[in-house]
Amino acid sequence: MEKKAKISNVGFRLICSVMLIVLPLLIMLFMLVRQEVLDLSREKLAIQSQSGAEAVGVWAEEILDELDIYKDMIEQVGMDNPEVFKLMGTSYPDHETYPYGLYWGDKEKNYFDSSGWVPEEDYVPAERNWYREGLTRDRFGFGEPYVDVMTGDICVSASARVNNSPVESVVAADVYLDYASKVVADVTDIAGGDIGYAFFVTGKSRIILADSSDSMEGQPLNSEDNILLYQNVDRLIAENQTGQQEVEGTDGHYITNIIHIDAVDWYFVTCMDSSVALRNLYRILAIMAVASLVACLLLVLVTFYSAKQIALMGIREKTDNLTGLLNRSGFHQAVKRALTAHPGQGVLIIMDLDNFKQINDKFGHPEGDVALRSFARQLDEFFNRADDITARLGGDEFAVFVGRPLAADAAKGMLHKFIDRVRETFETEYPGEGLSVSAGASFVPENPEKAMNDELYRQTDAALYEAKRNGRDGFVFANEAPEEE
Repeated sequence: MEKKAKISNVGFRLICSVMLIVLPLLIMLFMLVRQEVLDLSREKLAIQSQSGAEAVGVWAEEILDELDIYKDMIEQVGMDNPEVFKLMGTSYPDHETYPYGLYWGDKEKNYFDSSGWVPEEDYVPAERNWYREGLTRDRFGFGEPYVDVMTGDICVSASARVNNSPVESVVAADVYLDYASKVVADVTDIAGGDIGYAFFVTGKSRIILADSSDSMEGQPLNSEDNILLYQNVDRLIAENQTGQQEVEGTDGHYITNIIHIDAVDWYFVTCMDSSVALRNLYRILAIMAVASLVACLLLVLVTFYSAKQIALMGIREKTDNLTGLLNRSGFHQAVKRALTAHPGQGVLIIMDLDNFKQINDKFGHPEGDVALRSFARQLDEFFNRADDITARLGGDEFAVFVGRPLAADAAKGMLHKFIDRVRETFETEYPGEGLSVSAGASFVPENPEKAMNDELYRQTDAALYEAKRNGRDGFVFANEAPEEE
């Protein structure tokens, strides 16, 4: 028990020491990993946002460049030439993005539509937004979005002024935003659900053009019906704050990335929930916790194994290999500790097997070893209290130190009982061989200096030989028990 307690104590102290070092390192590692995860999430958000913004920017520029080519050809033919309307008619229905082709109108209420649509008689082109917006620019540009009453889809009119027309006129095309919606879907899908919100919004009116939620398209970003996140994003755009920002939402904080698309004066906005961004961190933290637990368990096992091996090495140095009892050196050290802890208390007994040489000569040394182990077992079983110390000093010589106070009669009765038990056991195991035990004993003197010197062993050994001279199978005390106070 004492050995196990020492091993456990050593292991516990080592584990505590290691944990005092490891725990701050784990906390520091957690903070570093947290920051790294956030940085990687921000970088991922920025890359996905930039990719989406660039894709729509290129798409818009290609459409406007294509419409500008039509405009240049229209101006070359001239609006006073009827062939110009055949030219515009070639724009329908070959273009996926503006499937209804070009349309044209002037301030005198003249109107032409490539798709063949004929407006009502009260239709006045000059009163339409596409017309008013087109008058302000020489090259095609996008106007404000609206919902097409025929298709229910959101679209924008791209328009420009016709410069060489006899009267003021504008050419335009309705551009549908399916591609922008596809880009939004791609960004949210590629991100694997990390990007919770993505949408395009106009810079001037801040109407949502395409959104990860279809129900939001066509609505003003700052609508009172919109969630807090959208309202805060609207404020940032109004203040011309682009790039990444921390934005509060109804259900938490978001890392928001805002990119301005110069070609069309649109903004592409992506939002990532901070808790989602840290989701991977919690996975890493769980792995770290499991790894730390495994490491600690391994540390415990290695510590206890090492401590056990160290303890066993010490024990082996003090233990008799044949019987497992203490050897001479181990016995002397143990007795010394006992006398230091309880001076003037105890009985030293040295024993020797009678007729043991006869067992070796008759049955051989292996059987002699069996007899020695049998006696050691009897010795250890009989003197089995916490303060009893048993040992094999060498050959067939054994020793016991009873570290508790004993009166003379109790000590003598104890030895009588033990010697009788040994005789009976050996008579059963080796009948007729006369195998027994003789013992010499000494009460520990009250003087600590006398108790701890070699005189105690010498007088006890002398008592043993006196017991053998007296006929063996008995014991002799070298001194009297100390008087009780």
